[in-house]
Amino acid sequence: MTNPMKLHQQLTPNMNTIRAFEPGRIRINNEEYYNSLIVTAEKVEKNWQIKHPEQITENHIAEFLKYKPEIILIGTGHRHHFLDPVISLAANQHGLGIEIMTTEAACHTYNILLGEDRAVLAALIIEN
Repeated sequence: MTNPMKLHQQLTPNMNTIRAFEPGRIRINNEEYYNSLIVTAEKVEKNWQIKHPEQITENHIAEFLKYKPEIILIGTGHRHHFLDPVISLAANQHGLGIEIMTTEAACHTYNILLGEDRAVLAALIIEN
C-alpha cells in the first residue's frame, strides 16, 4: 500500500478521530478499516453495506437519525457523485444539514467539525 495521507496526528480521548486516509483504507484512532462505514464521535459502524453511492436512499437518512447528528457527511468514494435530491430533502425535513463529497474530503471535513464540537456523522464509502 502507498503511504496514507495523515489527517490528524493526535488521538483525542473518547472521540473517534480519522487519523489517515488512502484509497481502500481509513484509520480511525489506532484501528484500520477496509469497508464502508459510519463514524461519529462515539461510535463506528464498521460494516455499512453500501458499496456505491447509487445505493444510498432516503431510508439511510432515517437510519442515521438514531445517532442524533446535526450534520451528515456522505463520502461517495474516489469521485464526487450527485445523489438523488430526495436524500437531501429527507435530511432537511429532519432539520439536518447534509453534504455530499468525496470520501477523502469527508474525512477532512469530519475532523474539522469534530474539533468544533459539532454532532457530525460521516457515512464513508470505501472503494477497494
